[in-house]
Parts: sequence; structure tokens; C-alpha cells
Amino acid sequence: MNTGVVPKFEGEYAFLSNFYVADFTWRNNVFASGEHAFQAAKAYHIADSYIGDMAGYFDSVVNAPTPAKAKYAGRSVKIDVKSWDAQKVAYMREIVHAKFADVPGLAGKLINTGAMMLVEGNDWGDSFWGRCKVDGKMIGFNTLGTILMEERGYWRYSDFGDKK
Repeated sequence: MNTGVVPKFEGEYAFLSNFYVADFTWRNNVFASGEHAFQAAKAYHIADSYIGDMAGYFDSVVNAPTPAKAKYAGRSVKIDVKSWDAQKVAYMREIVHAKFADVPGLAGKLINTGAMMLVEGNDWGDSFWGRCKVDGKMIGFNTLGTILMEERGYWRYSDFGDKK
């Protein structure tokens, strides 16, 4: 069984990233990546003071040409931060599960990471979803990595005859 650490979601482990492009369905909508779905989830938390078209926002995220453009669109909308912060981890769990359930072969690749610690290592300072270097030390909650390890356990230990 594989052990050790996946320190960053790149190369052979790029499929773990929210920026990995592979169409999947979440809440009856098809998304090009986990990032597209995650940013679209903000439509449920648009601030009352938002002056704009919520459906237009959702469409702009869904149709963004890249995960980075979807992220940019998501950062441009005014949301109820307190409401969003209370739900964002639950959304990420749903999205990660939908991605691994819907994209052929991904659940198997996740299982094949064995017992490796999955770390969303980054250099953009995200210490909530991942870990980043500050003053020479890696810090962060690694929330996405933890969700992925939970998902791996789901696929590994559940009794599914049709694992992908």
C-alpha cells in the first residue's frame, strides 16, 4: 500500500485538484471542474445588497472557460460571508463526492493513493483549504486534503460492486 505524502496536487496527482478539468454533475448541473461547481455554489449565498442577476452570475461561472476564470467570477460577486462560511465545507464535500462518483476512473485513482497523506500544498497563501509555507514552515488546515482522504475511505471501505 502506498504510504507517504502527496505534497501538492500536480503531475500524477493533478486529478485531486479542484482545478482538474473533467465534466461531472452536481445538483443537476454539469460542471467542467470542482472549482466551477464550488464557485457556482456561492449563488446560494448572494448578499441581499447584491445588485445584479443571480442567474447571470451562475451562468458566468458555469460557462467560464477555465477553473481560474470560474474562481475569478466567484470572487467578483458579493456574498453573505457568514452564511457562506457556515456552508462552504459541506459544499466542498458534496462536490468532491460528485466528481469522484461521476468521472470514470477517478475513484480508482483515489483509492490507489493508498494511505498517503493528501496535502493541498500551495504557494498562494491558502492555509484553509491547503497548506502553505510561512516563515519556512508549512502551515494550514488542509481542509481539501482532509475531505479527499475522507472520500478515499468512502470508496475503499464501502461495499460497491460498480466502483469506477
